[in-house]
Amino acid sequence: MTSDHSVRPLTPADAPGCDAIIASLPYHFGDAGGRASCARAVRSSPGLVACSGERPIGFLTSRSWYATSTEITWMAVHAEWRRRGIGRELLEALIVDLPGDIRHLVVTTLSRAMPEEHLDDTYAGTRRFYQQNGFEPIWEPEGWWSDENQAVLMIRRLGERG
Repeated sequence: MTSDHSVRPLTPADAPGCDAIIASLPYHFGDAGGRASCARAVRSSPGLVACSGERPIGFLTSRSWYATSTEITWMAVHAEWRRRGIGRELLEALIVDLPGDIRHLVVTTLSRAMPEEHLDDTYAGTRRFYQQNGFEPIWEPEGWWSDENQAVLMIRRLGERG
């Protein structure tokens, strides 16, 4: 971790800062329903927040479904702070904090089947980030999100942990 930021547990007091992070990423969080769901999650779900001083600059929320898996439900890094390793630090901090019986980390994002023409910052970058951090795409469930957006489920196997 660098000296210009820190990672700590997410609290409800971080919610306005997380809302500002989402506002900095209008393409990735363009759906009003998704923004509302994310806002609820940062106010009520377990998670982590990366801060520069007291200002949130990145966050993730998670939930466990079964005894051996945890899902990253929301994750974002402020547009001004992206591509500095903050997302990777959030992921690794989550993994360190998970109970030892968790063997799978799961995330859902926009599928490569969705056209993203003429954009500089696309979900191709999001999928690449997850793949560079050990996630593999395993399923594209049709109609899971909506008729307009195709999801891809990605998994990272954590293996034996202490």
